[in-house]
Amino acid sequence: GVFTRAMEKINLLQPEFVMSVGDLIEGYTEDPGMWALEWSEFESKIAELKMPFFFCAGNHDISNLPMDKEWQRKFGRSYYHFKYRNVLFLVLNTEEVRPKSQDYLIGKQQQKWAIDVLEKNQDVRWTFVILHKPTWTYPNADHENLGWAAVEQALQGRRYTVFSGHKHQYARFVRKGQEYFMLA
Repeated sequence: GVFTRAMEKINLLQPEFVMSVGDLIEGYTEDPGMWALEWSEFESKIAELKMPFFFCAGNHDISNLPMDKEWQRKFGRSYYHFKYRNVLFLVLNTEEVRPKSQDYLIGKQQQKWAIDVLEKNQDVRWTFVILHKPTWTYPNADHENLGWAAVEQALQGRRYTVFSGHKHQYARFVRKGQEYFMLA
């Protein structure tokens, strides 16, 4: 009942919109019937919101190729951006299909897209980056080949904040003079 109560409280706060950091369903199955039940339950809860809800894919939402295809069918592309009141919101997908040995992946096509979006929106007053996995917390990851290094480099010279989830604990980091949050 925690999520249902949260929806009620969010409606009381009346934000303009709600952002997700992923893991919206239990997932980790190739059974389409199970996905249908889980997505239906989740969507019935967010239907109570009186404002838009913006999705971000987590590892529970896209844990295999069939789930990735289901995401695309339901929601379209798993990374996107929008501007609101001269603030850029850049939603990335850290769950691109990859070998199990890799902690995350922001593929070449997504990197190119993100860098292009950042270049075309240099005049915004702030940028929020929303992604599921806190990529910077994986000390042994090859960030160059996994895509985070290119995105983080493209963020330099602007004011921005990064929000992530995945590790089920709250933490605040300061990197390159900017705040990075890991939400529980």
